[in-house]
Amino acid sequence: MVGELAAVVAAIAWAFGSLLFARIGRDGVPPGAMNLGKLLIAGSLLALTALALTGHVVPLGAPTSALVLLTLSGFAGLSLGDTAYFSAIVTLGVPRAILLLSSAPVFAALGGYLWLGERLDVRALTGMALVFGGITLVVVRKDAPGVSSARGVFYGFVAALGQAAGSLLSRRAMQVGLEPLAAAVGRILTGAIGLYAIALLTRDAIPWTRALFQRRTIVRVGLASLIGTYCGIWLAQTALLRSRSTGVATTLLATSPVFALPIAHFAGSERMTVRAVIGVLITIAGIAALSLR
Repeated sequence: MVGELAAVVAAIAWAFGSLLFARIGRDGVPPGAMNLGKLLIAGSLLALTALALTGHVVPLGAPTSALVLLTLSGFAGLSLGDTAYFSAIVTLGVPRAILLLSSAPVFAALGGYLWLGERLDVRALTGMALVFGGITLVVVRKDAPGVSSARGVFYGFVAALGQAAGSLLSRRAMQVGLEPLAAAVGRILTGAIGLYAIALLTRDAIPWTRALFQRRTIVRVGLASLIGTYCGIWLAQTALLRSRSTGVATTLLATSPVFALPIAHFAGSERMTVRAVIGVLITIAGIAALSLR
């Protein structure tokens, strides 16, 4: 029961953290700057946690292949995927952006089939159809601005693809010699390095740094990172370790859109509709079909 409760609280933390980041983004802070601040703050907190619990920060004695996979995981899932997600929440709002991110298990299942030799049966294919059907029901709206909405949907799917690729690479890295906490720290630190390298190439490093240190933005980013990233990751790791099964934990972790709808509604960010609730429930049912084997 501890694992299941941790999964639900992690889902709430992700939803609440996303709402905080959306508000920061609407104040004009670039998505890349928010993501860089998040990675540095959450990475530092996780590194301190790893040091306190294991006596070291970086994975020691891990095979080179595992470290390469971890680096690719951090770049795909955090440098690129999370920046796209922050762009999506600013463009679409938290409920729809976080629902698009929920398609990540579909892309992970397809990647597992193509790369890791995992099986796709009728149940999994049905789950995929339900996920995309539920997302379509919520995201496709007549009142949404065409170009803005299409751009937000693109960002949302890029975020989902990045998260799926990051998860597959991280899973493979742990299979060949990394423990979960070390993998989490390594992913975030390499993600931060990768994102800063992109900022240097695009000449965004100085503008992003300025944006973070204006109007106490770094404090707000720190609070959102503490709730949505540090606590979210820690609770998710607990859920995966202590739940009855990985499938149960994965399904409960994917309920974040269920909590994002009422949180955004009561915060005045977005109106909760019956159609949105039905779409979210259909999506969660699809994720359950994919996860509960």
